[in-house]
Amino acid sequence: MKHDIVQKALDYFSSGYTCSESVLKSVAEAKGIDSDLILPMASAFGSGMARTNGGLCGAFSGGVMALSLLQGRKVPSASLDLLYRNVADFKERFETLFESCECATLLGFCLSDKDAGEMFKAQNCKVCKCDRFVAFAAEEVERILTRKEP
Repeated sequence: MKHDIVQKALDYFSSGYTCSESVLKSVAEAKGIDSDLILPMASAFGSGMARTNGGLCGAFSGGVMALSLLQGRKVPSASLDLLYRNVADFKERFETLFESCECATLLGFCLSDKDAGEMFKAQNCKVCKCDRFVAFAAEEVERILTRKEP
């Protein structure tokens, strides 16, 4: 199943969805969740949180949203412990592999920079970098969601 989620996330990403949309949509669908709210909820998180300086990687943000969608509380009295533990684990593993969760650090430039579009294309960032972030986020969220808790 992990491979299906990763492939679906990459397919969405290559067809025009943002990194955050691709991760959240692929995980949600794998878990049987179909809502018109998925894409709008994730849209501003793509491109380093709407191309903001210091914004988190959209694939990472999509993964956090997927975890929250599936493990978030439905009433204020419910515990957030499992979700927070899993987000911390996801963040640690993402940072261990990629050395950061910040989009500009991962790409080497901020997507709001004047020449960002040209640099993104010239460095083939979508394929050489962002595909890796999307694939890892989708697979890692699936790993977290399917592991057995002690």
